[in-house]
Amino acid sequence: MRLVFLEGDMSRSGGTERMTAILANALSKKHEVSILNLHGDGNSFFSLESSVKCLPLPKKHPRKAIRGFLRKNCVDFSINVDTGMALFGIPACMGIKTKVITWEHSNFYNNWGSKWFPYIRRFAARLSDAVVVLTERDKQNYEGNIVRCCQVITIGNPVESHKVNYSIESKTILSAGHLSPIKRFNLIPEIGRIVFERYPDWRWYICGEGPERQLLEKKISQFGLERNIIFTGSVKDMEKIYRSASMYVMTSEMEGLPMVLLEAKSHRLPIVSFDIMTGPSEIVRDGVNGYLVESGDITAMADRICKLIEQPLLRKQFSDATALDMDKFEKGEIIAKWENLFLELKK
Repeated sequence: MRLVFLEGDMSRSGGTERMTAILANALSKKHEVSILNLHGDGNSFFSLESSVKCLPLPKKHPRKAIRGFLRKNCVDFSINVDTGMALFGIPACMGIKTKVITWEHSNFYNNWGSKWFPYIRRFAARLSDAVVVLTERDKQNYEGNIVRCCQVITIGNPVESHKVNYSIESKTILSAGHLSPIKRFNLIPEIGRIVFERYPDWRWYICGEGPERQLLEKKISQFGLERNIIFTGSVKDMEKIYRSASMYVMTSEMEGLPMVLLEAKSHRLPIVSFDIMTGPSEIVRDGVNGYLVESGDITAMADRICKLIEQPLLRKQFSDATALDMDKFEKGEIIAKWENLFLELKK
């Protein structure tokens, strides 16, 4: 089959782009795969198989260009990477044979601060041939809130397990992601102020770039934590960073199924995360391989981090339990679900 992913910009280093690269590479072993970029020059931050075409769309009339590409190449499926791309992908497919799948990367209640996004999400859910969501909870959200909703399928993010010897001597806390308000990295200096007052020899690395970096750096400076909280910028070799860490901390306000938690877990890291609506509770077993903390509770988050710092054997115990539930996110299983969806929609 011929498959097209409609992306915002593959040159970005976010989780959405990473997932697109992983899925496109895997599917390219059996299918002809292209990625059309609404923004950017068609370069990809993440490595793509040589057979995967990554192309820029023209700035003028992108819908017309998408439609032209789909018709010319007799594309079987057009996949909107995130619901916002449905505004481009659905009109481009009207009246032609290409089927439309909208791939939700967040969750039903995340509207990105826009009053229009709920309408965009309903537009996508009613006019796509299928919506792929990341969790069973979000499938219920869609089906329970949208009248005349199309087929909703739960397919999680794939992750590969890694052979890692957990380092009990490491004194590194790790967080990663796009430095934007929804990730709440602004809470890290406040959490860190409590943690580093007790354990000044520890370090907290934040991997990623984004619009809030200067604001975060200023806050870190105000708290005098420049030696403890360190920005790495965008990192291509995240595996090396995961291997050197002692634990992973996530402060997000909202997620779909956070890839960073899956990757941290696959590298056998204990996790401390706010217990937000979708994602963490499907990845972390509280008190078994990590801690789930009431969302926004800075004191509780700092307390759980300190507890892990103080008890290296507990960290090792949590690390040993990270394999629990990983089978749900096994790469081959996830790809098989996508293949089954394609076959079902082609009938």
